[in-house]
Amino acid sequence: MTHTRFIQRCADSGSPFPSLPGWMSALLRARGLQTEEEVQHFLSPSLSDLHDPFLLPGMAETVKFLREAIARGDTILVYGDYDADGVCAASILMETLHEEGASLAYRIPSRHTEGYGLHADAVREIAEKANLLITVDCGVSNVEEVALAKSLGLTVIVTDHHQPPEILPQADVVMDPLLGDYPSPYLCGAGVALKICQALQGMPGVEKRLDLAALATVADIVPLKGENRIIVREGLRRMASTSRPGLKALMQNAGLQSAVTADDLAFRLGPRLNAAGRLGDAKLGVHLLLSPDPAKAAHIAGLLEEANRTRQTLEREMTASALTQLDLDVLAKSHVIIVSGKDWNPGLIGLTAGRLCERFHLPAIVLSVHGDTAIGSCRSIPGVNIYRMLTACSDLLERFGGHEQAAGLTVKTENIPLLQSRLEEAISSAAPEECFLPAMEYDLIVPFRTWTTDTLDMLERLEPFGCGNPAPLFLLQAAEVQSLRRVGKDGSHLKLTVLDADLTVVDGIAFSKGDIADENPSVIDLLYRPIRNDFRGRVSIEAQVACINNSGNMV
Repeated sequence: MTHTRFIQRCADSGSPFPSLPGWMSALLRARGLQTEEEVQHFLSPSLSDLHDPFLLPGMAETVKFLREAIARGDTILVYGDYDADGVCAASILMETLHEEGASLAYRIPSRHTEGYGLHADAVREIAEKANLLITVDCGVSNVEEVALAKSLGLTVIVTDHHQPPEILPQADVVMDPLLGDYPSPYLCGAGVALKICQALQGMPGVEKRLDLAALATVADIVPLKGENRIIVREGLRRMASTSRPGLKALMQNAGLQSAVTADDLAFRLGPRLNAAGRLGDAKLGVHLLLSPDPAKAAHIAGLLEEANRTRQTLEREMTASALTQLDLDVLAKSHVIIVSGKDWNPGLIGLTAGRLCERFHLPAIVLSVHGDTAIGSCRSIPGVNIYRMLTACSDLLERFGGHEQAAGLTVKTENIPLLQSRLEEAISSAAPEECFLPAMEYDLIVPFRTWTTDTLDMLERLEPFGCGNPAPLFLLQAAEVQSLRRVGKDGSHLKLTVLDADLTVVDGIAFSKGDIADENPSVIDLLYRPIRNDFRGRVSIEAQVACINNSGNMV
């Protein structure tokens, strides 16, 4: 088995909260909570904890421009992005403005023919039919395109959540939670749209659209802290009973019929909604979410289901092709992966970059080459801010934008080799070498006997889990192996039984780790999540194992 460093996330640095067990206090401390008041807000998030939307710089001006445009009967065009966040953001704003009586149009650019953000040709078309242009989930880097829009007489409101560049577009309003001192700066694009809804309609409007905002927040992998945690927690509660025909159809195709979890949003609903923009027209997603007709919604959801299956097949093929370009000996000395393919589907390059990044624990860039230009998608590892690294190479790029862990770029094909060497130099000098060693973080070491149905109930109060609030992982050291066997149709999973230090019998399941049974280790260290196993009415506590090392190799 491959050795992975086990690193404790954050040692408990304070006294336990009096109302909670020590292990729960330590988990909360590791998540940055310092006071009893913060703990109560975290464990019992409430819509009343949402911030005043007018704390967002530019919100007052945005509301003013929108209300004036509505009063004049001007046409407002909502310009979104082609991913799940952009689709949900456009849907939230369209639905809100429709209720406010606006004359509306919207546009979602094609990932394949236009790419991310505003485009000059689109701006010219918009100026012929609209008076006010408002972006969602894009626009903060479109200095030239916003200048064009203004020259054509459009009122322009940019709402975005991506990292703002040094030079902002000269729009009538630029609203981004990363600008100024907004107390919850990591909203996604749909989260910003929800704040506009809150400013226009108050909490009744927010409550109607929490389901869409929750889906976008998880799908866009923004930290589940502050307002994001409230949005997702409350959105999940409402999603199982949603009245939206589109969401109902999407959930039915995904096999979700009762409670919905954050994992369901990330791995089942998000990919289906994203499939429209990856392979075809992202407007299908907006049609789905806003359709009041169950039959039409079911039809669109069926198209997305088919597109998602096709996406899965094509993604496997692209990843396999990318792997053929890699020399493992060279890779062992590298700090970044760059692969490219002629006319690769731009909707899939981000997924392939994610696969390579996860597999080799290196920042990965996958480029789709179209003649003398290549479109790229980047995924990175903790400790390597890929947006900052691209900034250091900005003279080689036609355009770029994104976050610490994910970004997009356009580069001249002739500059790809130089980009590789410049990024290699920038990353190797900026990131400590230990960043590039495979590692997994865990929270605590606790006796397995700690886990009962009552303590698991308490652990579940930390949900929803995701970026910024990972599901707690616990370390079991020097566990004596009692049995290991392959399970699953193809034997790819591992069923195990071990004894921990106090001779407690621990049963567990490790997905995609069936080959460890062939190695037959005798003593292991493992990271796990405690889970309930309800078999024929008998509830037991088992370990869902995330990683296994031979014992004695702790770092």
